[in-house]
Amino acid sequence: MKYLLPVMLLAALVSGCKTRVDGQLNVTKEIKLRAFSGDKHLIRVGTYTADLSPNGSEKIALRINNDKDERFNFAIPSGSKLPENGTVNFTAAQVGQAADINVTVVTSSSNGAINEAYSSCTYQAPVQVCYPIPTGGMNCSIQYQTVFGQQWERFYDRTTDKNVTLNLSEPAATEVSAQFIGNAVSVQRVVISQMPCR
Repeated sequence: MKYLLPVMLLAALVSGCKTRVDGQLNVTKEIKLRAFSGDKHLIRVGTYTADLSPNGSEKIALRINNDKDERFNFAIPSGSKLPENGTVNFTAAQVGQAADINVTVVTSSSNGAINEAYSSCTYQAPVQVCYPIPTGGMNCSIQYQTVFGQQWERFYDRTTDKNVTLNLSEPAATEVSAQFIGNAVSVQRVVISQMPCR
């Protein structure tokens, strides 16, 4: 197995990943939030389908009822981030909304069995290309072209389960006005080693 190439784990779960979290928003006290459009919306008492999208380290977006007009952004203060596991608190002034927020993230991962299989791949291969010239004869040169191939891989699947709770309350209030609870499950292939693409 002298051709076996070690492959480092290139992708890892990091704080503030862009995975959308689906769940529900339970509003126990009416609350006003500024929508993505800039308009203020009154969110009445009730339970709504919702999703939360942590967008890198800059903001998180809460969307209600799959409606683009009911999307509310919360800025993440510079130098802060959502934890992979833990709780953070931001004031209304920090997030640019009329509500303080409390975010709790619980993340767990599990690795599946190690498998071996061939997968599709592409590589650059030298190909001789010839074309006729006006004075007669052929002009040939070696050019590299993309070629489809296969490569043997040894890998396992990593399943990550992320649970997010977002509490919204009026500025400086101890009573929670609304709570989002959601979950996201993702599966990532982790390559341990592989043969060259051929």
